[in-house]
Amino acid sequence: MKNALFKLSALQNSVLMALDWTQSRVLPSPTNYSRMMALFNLATDPFTNEIDGDLHPCLLASKASQADNPSYEEVMSGPHRAGFLEAMKLELATLMDMHCWDVVDRVAGMNVLPSTWAFKLKRLPDGSVRKYKARFCAGGHRQIEGVDFFETFTPVVNWTTVRLLLVLSQVLGLASRQVDYTAAFVHAPLHDVVYVCMPRGFAEEGKVLKLRRSLYGLKQSPRNFFLHLKSNLEACGFRNPSPDTDPCLFVSGKVVCVVYVDDTLLWSPRIEWIDEAIAQLEANGMALEVEDSVAGFLGVHIHRDQGDGSIKLTQKGLILRIIAALGIENEPAVHTPAAATPLVKDLDGDPPDGSFNYASVIGMLGYLRSNSRPDIAFAVSSAARFTHHPRRSHELALKRIGRYLKGTIEEGLVLRPSDTLDIDCYVDADFAGLWPHEDKSDPSCVKSRTGFSICVANCPVIWSSKLQGDIATSTMEAEYSALSSAMRELLPFRDLLLALAPSIGVNTDHSTVFRTTVHEDNAGALALAHLEPGRVTPRSKHYAVKLHWFRSKLVAAGPHPITIVKIDTALQRADILTKALTKNKFVVIRKQLCGW
Repeated sequence: MKNALFKLSALQNSVLMALDWTQSRVLPSPTNYSRMMALFNLATDPFTNEIDGDLHPCLLASKASQADNPSYEEVMSGPHRAGFLEAMKLELATLMDMHCWDVVDRVAGMNVLPSTWAFKLKRLPDGSVRKYKARFCAGGHRQIEGVDFFETFTPVVNWTTVRLLLVLSQVLGLASRQVDYTAAFVHAPLHDVVYVCMPRGFAEEGKVLKLRRSLYGLKQSPRNFFLHLKSNLEACGFRNPSPDTDPCLFVSGKVVCVVYVDDTLLWSPRIEWIDEAIAQLEANGMALEVEDSVAGFLGVHIHRDQGDGSIKLTQKGLILRIIAALGIENEPAVHTPAAATPLVKDLDGDPPDGSFNYASVIGMLGYLRSNSRPDIAFAVSSAARFTHHPRRSHELALKRIGRYLKGTIEEGLVLRPSDTLDIDCYVDADFAGLWPHEDKSDPSCVKSRTGFSICVANCPVIWSSKLQGDIATSTMEAEYSALSSAMRELLPFRDLLLALAPSIGVNTDHSTVFRTTVHEDNAGALALAHLEPGRVTPRSKHYAVKLHWFRSKLVAAGPHPITIVKIDTALQRADILTKALTKNKFVVIRKQLCGW
C-alpha cells in the first residue's frame, strides 16, 4: 500500500512539473526530465504503443531516443535482458578489479548516496548499434557541497583543435590513434569520503560502499579524471602549449594529444612514436583500448577514403534524430536552410503548436552546425534567438532547416587541404539586416550580423554567425566590427598553430609557413585597418578604443605577419554566414566553404 501511494504521488508530482515546464518553456533538470520520461511510459498503451491523445505533446519530446536509454525495469523485462546482464557483470568485475570501493556496514549518520544503473545502446554515427553498455553510477544529486564534494569544473577539447589536426594530418601525412579508457573516471583516486548504496540486483543487507575512486555520477568525477590523466600525460613528457586557448591539448616532442573526457586522439609523424606514448600511459596504470585510427569522435564520423586525399565529416545519426524530433519524415526537402525573408520575433503571429521541443532541436542543430555543417550556421543562429519564446513561424523555420538537412543527409564538411599551410580568414557583415522586417521600436532590429570563417590549407576550421553586441551606425562600422571579432579568434588560433608545429615536424623559421591573410570586401573597413596604430578618422573615432586594438598586431615584426586584402564580394565565403542567399548563390558559396 505504501509503495502504491508513493507511485501515485510521484505521478502527480510529475504531471505538475511537466505542466509547469510547458508553461515556462524552460528545459527541465536531468532529475525532472527522468520523471517526465516515467510519466511518458505510463501514458503509453502497452499493447498498441500509441500515445494517449489527451497528453500535452511537449511531454513526448524525447520519444525518439528513449529506446537507446532503457530503465532498469525495461532492461529486466525486455528482449535485450541477457546482453545487458552480461554488461552489468562486466562493469562490476571491472570496478572491483580496480579496487573502486570497500564494502562497509551501514551506520547511523552516514550520508549514503543512492546508486543506479545507466544503460545505453551505443550506436555508430550512421545510427547502427555498436554494443550494449551498463554503467554503475552514484546519485550525485544527493551530494552535499563542502561535505562530499568541493571543486567540479573540468575543461573539454575545442572542436577547432580537432579539425585543425585533421587538416594537418592530411597535409603532413600524420599517423593517428584513438584511445578509449576502460571505466575512465574510476582511474582517478577519490580524496573525499563518499558512501554509496550497493548496486541494484547485487546488494547485500546492511552493507554500503565506501568509495576509493571516482565513480560515475559523482559531481567531482570528471574533474578528478582530467587531473589524473593530465598528471599521467605530464609524466610521459607531454605539456600544454596554450592553456588559455585549449587546456585539453598536450604535446611532446613527437606526439600531439587531445582529450575529451575519456576519449583521446593522438597524432604524430610516425606511428611508432604514438605506440611508445600509449605504452607509457599503460605502464602508469591507465587501462585503455586502442583503435587503429581516428574514424569517429563525439558522434562525428570521419571518412578518410575519399579518393582525392580529402576528409569528410558527417553526422548522419544526429540528422536522423533531428528529422524524427521535428516529425518531417514525409515532408519534401528544400534547397536552402533559410527563407529569403529574415526570421523576426513575430509577437502577433500564431502561437507554437508544441509538437516538438524547440529548445531540444536547437541544441541538436547547434551541435551539428558547430562540428560539420557550417552551411546551416546562419539559419540556426537566427532561429536560436527565439529559444525561450518561439512562435509558430519559428517552428516552421526549424522545420525548413530539417527539410534542408533531409535532402543533404549524406553530406558534411569536406576538408580538402591544399599543399601550403596558409591561414585565410574571410570576414563579412550584414548591416542592420532586420531593420526593414522587425519591430522598429526594438533595438535588436538595427543590430548587424557578423560572419567569418578561418581556414587552414583552404579548409575551414573556425566559423561563426552571430548578431553584433553593439549597434553599428554605418556599413563600414559593421564590417570593421566583424573584422575585429574575427581577429579575436584568429590571433590565439595562429599562436596555437605555431605552438603545435614542432611536434608535427614543421619548421616555422621562415614566413612561407602559416602565412596569414584576412579577406575583407568593404573598402572603408580595409582602409581603416591599414592606418597606423593610434590613428583614427572622424567617422571612426567613437569606436577607436574598442575595435582598433588589433592594428598593432598587423605591423608587429616577426616571420609571420598578418595582411588584410580586398576580396571580390562574389568570392566572399563568409557571405553564407550573414544572410539568406538565393539557391544559386548559396550553392556556389557552399561549394567554396564546405567543399560540396
